[in-house]
Amino acid sequence: MSIRSRALPALATGLLLTATGCAASAPAAEPALAAAALTTETAPAAPAATAPSSTDTRAAAAPTAAVAAPATAGEPAAGTGRTVSLVAYDPASGHATLRTGNPGHAKNPGSTGTPASTGKTPAPSRTTGAPHGPDATASASASAAPDTVRTGQLIASPPTPAAPRGALVAVTGVQKTAGDEVEVTTRPAEVAELLGATATEQHQAIDVHGIRVQPLVKDLKVGFTTRPGGGNGSASAQLSLDAGTSVPLPGGAKADLAAGIRLSPSVDFSYDGRGILKGGIEKARVGFGLGAHADWKVGATLAASPNPLRVPLAKLSASPVLTVAGFPVVVNLDLTCYLTVGADGKLTVEAEQDLDGAWSVHADYAKGKGWTTTADPGTTTVGPVRAKLSGDATLRTGLTAEASVGLYDTVGVAASVEPYLHTRVAGSVTLDTTGKPPHVEGSWTNTAGLDINGRLYAQIKILGTPLLKADLPLPAFHREWPLPSLSTTH
Repeated sequence: MSIRSRALPALATGLLLTATGCAASAPAAEPALAAAALTTETAPAAPAATAPSSTDTRAAAAPTAAVAAPATAGEPAAGTGRTVSLVAYDPASGHATLRTGNPGHAKNPGSTGTPASTGKTPAPSRTTGAPHGPDATASASASAAPDTVRTGQLIASPPTPAAPRGALVAVTGVQKTAGDEVEVTTRPAEVAELLGATATEQHQAIDVHGIRVQPLVKDLKVGFTTRPGGGNGSASAQLSLDAGTSVPLPGGAKADLAAGIRLSPSVDFSYDGRGILKGGIEKARVGFGLGAHADWKVGATLAASPNPLRVPLAKLSASPVLTVAGFPVVVNLDLTCYLTVGADGKLTVEAEQDLDGAWSVHADYAKGKGWTTTADPGTTTVGPVRAKLSGDATLRTGLTAEASVGLYDTVGVAASVEPYLHTRVAGSVTLDTTGKPPHVEGSWTNTAGLDINGRLYAQIKILGTPLLKADLPLPAFHREWPLPSLSTTH
């Protein structure tokens, strides 16, 4: 881990980036916004974008899904040369409606919400094994009769209005219908059934133009900025979120909070099935990386509180599609951002601060060793501060982001990555670490830290690996380091 301070990092009003709550199978296991809601009344959240219905989406154009025979004899699945559109899907019952007629040239949304980029982001990858997926002739065959979809075949679908997080299923029954649609029953399929003896290792930056943004605070400004040193193209962009709000506090007080966040998320997927005939896949990985820059302002008179105040800002989701052996593999990433502030005594604060960081979390499987969870503490860089503080308390403020990562919405790794800072003030402090000398009457001490915790959910059957008996905890990581402190009058 690398920890750097660009200047006297007096009040790093801590950016907390917490990755928790990935549901392995059921949406109810995702981070519950209600559980994280403020205990005091906040300004009403902006209307949330709603996800498309999964029960009747026939009128909407959908990206095509690959139809394939399951992997056999150590080979990847054999593409049939045909594609269908998944126009309705009920994961609970497994019932689906497929359109076998020409689905048109609908854009692959990647994730619903803000419009997806029409460009494709190249991803560093290494794939071993001959491609057996759909080829250029697939679109010409898309108008085939419904009986071309047969029991036992696999349907690998990128995100569609009917399945916003993608779908990988095996057909268990077929019922012909009029026109170009066919009703089928399905069961969840395993990635190993699709990829077989293929080997791939991919790291892909998410095209932030395709991230769905659900505002959780009024007047949230959503935009895109160029990543420092990123050049041109969708992979060089960052998602920017800017918000300001006034939050009621107990006793009739209020806190004025503002934050600007720049996010650069990425996903990782590895799979090696070359030893599948010798007792299972060799290895697998699913994970995410998050680069972030944050700056914020806090103005409040705080009283002692056992927990910091959490103000939800936005919920983000994306389902980037990786191509492996010609088939779509969908990785789901969710992220929820909060602004936090709290103190263990009475304290008046007016502060500005910024921070940069990059962290990653993975779940890894290796044959003979089973599953392990890995966290890379990455880098944390604290920037200059401007602040006025008075009182006798320890201040903790910052930004929280909760994230989850999985495949086809069925496998998940959860982690909490929390850079933080405690600022202890006894008296009054005026700071401007851009060059002006501080003024301190009393004492002022600072400690920054980083905590990483998490778990891998036990429901991991989709990868074709042995099931865990229980959730697997991430080895806890904790580190603190002192920041410059002052006392007496200067």
